[in-house]
Amino acid sequence: MRKIERVAILGAGNGGCAAAADLTLAGFEVRLYGRSPETVEPLQKLGGVEYEGVLGEGTVRLPMITRDIHAAMKDADAVIVMAPAQAHENIAELIAPHLKKDQLVFAAPGHTLTLIPNTLRRLGHAQPLSCGTSTLPYICRKVTPTKVKVSRKSARLIFSAFPARNTEEFAERLKPLFPSLSPVPTVLDALFRYTNAIHHPPALLCNVGRVEWTEGDYCHYYEGITPSVGKMIDSLDKERLATAAAFGCKVDKLSDYFFGMGYTNEAGRDGGTAYDVFHNSEPNRWIKAPQTVDHRFFNEDIPFGLVPFSELAKVAGMPCESIDAVITLATVLTGKPYRQIGLNRERMGFAGLNAQQVCGLVEEGYPA
Repeated sequence: MRKIERVAILGAGNGGCAAAADLTLAGFEVRLYGRSPETVEPLQKLGGVEYEGVLGEGTVRLPMITRDIHAAMKDADAVIVMAPAQAHENIAELIAPHLKKDQLVFAAPGHTLTLIPNTLRRLGHAQPLSCGTSTLPYICRKVTPTKVKVSRKSARLIFSAFPARNTEEFAERLKPLFPSLSPVPTVLDALFRYTNAIHHPPALLCNVGRVEWTEGDYCHYYEGITPSVGKMIDSLDKERLATAAAFGCKVDKLSDYFFGMGYTNEAGRDGGTAYDVFHNSEPNRWIKAPQTVDHRFFNEDIPFGLVPFSELAKVAGMPCESIDAVITLATVLTGKPYRQIGLNRERMGFAGLNAQQVCGLVEEGYPA
């Protein structure tokens, strides 16, 4: 089993900079790749990443900060995708010409199921080494173009590989980098733990007027999730849990899941509602709201979270009225066809399959 010593981090935003700092401090050689000059050039000028928060305070120097994907990936033991889900297909197309058969592709968040391995397979990689987590490993925000504030490291990172037979091996290889990895049986189990999809879209939807009037000048979680908004989140969570159970996936409700990650305290867990969770979440308390509805809370969490939840519910014959309502209203507000651009059954590779066949696919992978 090849030891991971050198990594290419793809994405120089919040998560990518947090990972670059964290992994460098842990002794790994990190190359950081970003696509836009506006993101990359300030980091190149500094020669690294500044950090503050739970990692301490300081600056890590990086041997490479680049917009050259080939240079970043050359000789890397693992390719870590730290980019929003809507970029995953494009990133897979970008890395395909440079990917070696023994390089491990790890997406965090990686809740896009088969999207990355499917894309790599289409481009000539018959058995890509693909895996991911259901969320970012950090609660983090860039506070300047070169500095990232890491408020919390996840105490439990749900992890899976596609196909499932690779999960145990890949987890062992990656645990030196991310010790809190917690393997689950399949990518479906990881998808159904994608709780950002349950709370981000309805909270933004219910505060649209406030966002547009104030340009996000309020605390999204602490002020935006009132008891009534919390009830809507709770309804989506019940539908998520019921659909997961229909596929044989045992997942925690929102309050237990957040407590397990260290994102809420015992009062948040014991209260059991979304309102309790976020009003007892110190890491999330002071995070500001989006400045516009054109934001990943809609653009990522709906097409790559709520849409596959809805599609899989239909495969299993389960109701999902609350999830469908949020998708519909957000589509009206933004004009973006989330069902068409998101993880529908065709893009997941599940078209024409029943629930049992979907479970078999994620267990065994595609036929040779």
